[in-house]
Amino acid sequence: MKPVHLAELKPNALKKIASDKPLVLIPIGTTEWHADHLPLGVDSLLSQATCDDISAQTGCAVAPLLSYGICRNLKPEEGYFGTVDTINIDTLSALISDLGRGYAKMGFKIAVLLTGHGEPGHWEAINSAISISKAIKMVMLSTHDFTKERIQELDDIEKTWPFATDHAAEWETSMMLHYYPNLVDMKMAPTTIELTMPGIPEYLYKRFPRRASHSYGKELATATASGGVKMINQLLNNLNDSP
Repeated sequence: MKPVHLAELKPNALKKIASDKPLVLIPIGTTEWHADHLPLGVDSLLSQATCDDISAQTGCAVAPLLSYGICRNLKPEEGYFGTVDTINIDTLSALISDLGRGYAKMGFKIAVLLTGHGEPGHWEAINSAISISKAIKMVMLSTHDFTKERIQELDDIEKTWPFATDHAAEWETSMMLHYYPNLVDMKMAPTTIELTMPGIPEYLYKRFPRRASHSYGKELATATASGGVKMINQLLNNLNDSP
């Protein structure tokens, strides 16, 4: 099956999709520095690709991508050129809440907010929208949720942690090599990505983009889609079982 893109549906097809599969996938990313070897839209591109894979296997519709999230950690004035940090938490929260009302009017009962960006302020905005949403049930998920049971936490943080997400390093670079190889320039990949933001896991302090590969990206994408399909089908089953 091919992914079902809501923007490409005609009205009658939309009515059938919303009736048969009343769950809409909303990919959410951001526009942000991802080192010199990756494009600014990594979080958006991977969120879209994951939703497309899940849609192709479940028949659920994918809403148009939201490409602007909350980016405050990697400030352009501190050298992370390309980050768009002008979106406010209240702005994103209100937008997602408003969209939820719109999708509810189309007949959808669940909106899965699939975010590819993990900054605390970004999650705060999404959770705020979820808390005020009345017209439709909203659930925030990420690729981490789809693979967390497969993450191998190692004693040596200098090693690659299989299936553990990162920022512009092994995980994201491999996923990009799988989905969008023409957008990756491994010749420009730095030896390490070092992050200093408070609150991030210790293993993320220093990561290694050059360890990325097409094969690891394919493995990650397959595992992510498999976990995502399982969770989406469970949400649909719970909806069908509810009185």
